[in-house]
Amino acid sequence: MAEDLTADQALEKVAPWDVMLKRGLRKRCPRCGSGHLYTSWFRMKDRCPGCGFKFDREPGFFIGAYFINFVIAEGFMFVMLMVYIAALNRDSGTSQVGPIVLGLTFAIVCPLVFYPFARTIWSAIDLAMSPLELDEIIAARDHLSGADTVPTPGRTGTHPEVEPGQDASPGAR
Repeated sequence: MAEDLTADQALEKVAPWDVMLKRGLRKRCPRCGSGHLYTSWFRMKDRCPGCGFKFDREPGFFIGAYFINFVIAEGFMFVMLMVYIAALNRDSGTSQVGPIVLGLTFAIVCPLVFYPFARTIWSAIDLAMSPLELDEIIAARDHLSGADTVPTPGRTGTHPEVEPGQDASPGAR
């Protein structure tokens, strides 16, 4: 740690869940509202550039984002199907080619378009359900101050919980 954490910093005020969700809907950090979270449409930064919040809080974290993306795509498909059924009831000679092409387009385009929104929405939902713990607040603060000294697994080839010279295999711990 660069310097000691004060009680006010440790007991930071958390935004209400509706504010976090609105931030997620706008592709903003649910913790601070900062933008520019993506390096490209499909590539999210590891941490928020504004507050240092680590988005991927545990292994498999973004499975929930994939579920949200699936629900959004299925919602559009459901609405499209209801419009088709309504049109079919009015005119029995309605062609099926248009709705099939439209449905396939929705099935492909919707998940691609809503992918980054689903990730930030899921981050907001998770943060609202399980607020940051003290070690996460410290790590975010240290990351912003440049004192982030814990190696990231898979990037440096070291394991952060293993002392030099120890075996990092799961059975060795």
